[in-house]
Amino acid sequence: MSPSIAQRLILLVLLLISGDLLAAGAIAIDERGRRESMVTNFPTQRQADREAIQACGHRCRIAGRFSNTCAAIGWPKHGGAWVWSDGFRSKNAAVNAVARRCRQATGGHACRVQAQCDGASDYTPPHHHRHHGYR
Repeated sequence: MSPSIAQRLILLVLLLISGDLLAAGAIAIDERGRRESMVTNFPTQRQADREAIQACGHRCRIAGRFSNTCAAIGWPKHGGAWVWSDGFRSKNAAVNAVARRCRQATGGHACRVQAQCDGASDYTPPHHHRHHGYR
């Protein structure tokens, strides 16, 4: 017996709630190091990019894109290079990795780190993590 229309609608709603269909994220930064934004769970990458720029400001640019994963961005408290990374299963893993990389990039100085996860909660990460840095 095939599923009814009501059963199909319920399945679609469950998929939407789980985040499987809302999995685009973006990070925007101000090159002067004054502003940043990270957005998650948009239905398209274009929408995520637009929202990240809007939240960050007109002098910002997209620094990174991610989907179905956890990502983090880190920046030194006293100025310096931005770093970000994605491909993590949890916020804690993303925060720890980016904080470590940020401290390495700044000679051990403290960094601020922001992390977000998007997409499916049962995400299986790739075998590697992408690491990025910006000045």
